Amino acid sequence: MVQIMSRESIGNQLKAERKRHRMSQDDVANKLKTARPRISQIENGRYQGSLQLLERYLTLMGLELTATPIKRRPTLDELESIYDDD
Repeated sequence: MVQIMSRESIGNQLKAERKRHRMSQDDVANKLKTARPRISQIENGRYQGSLQLLERYLTLMGLELTATPIKRRPTLDELESIYDDD
């Protein structure tokens, strides 16, 4: 089964890595030269800003963003979860 990576799942992974590194959101914000609320938005799947900040956060945590072909078409429910901005 193909796993769809949503903003929320990426945020959860970043949050887990941040905690594993024993860093606070303030620590990350200071290293990335951004505001702490931006880090919170990313970790909660609510960030809609630049891809550059997301990439910098991923890199700081030793992760990378990749795109892979979907072997099947996603279901309507999967698409709704990806684009659910509520």
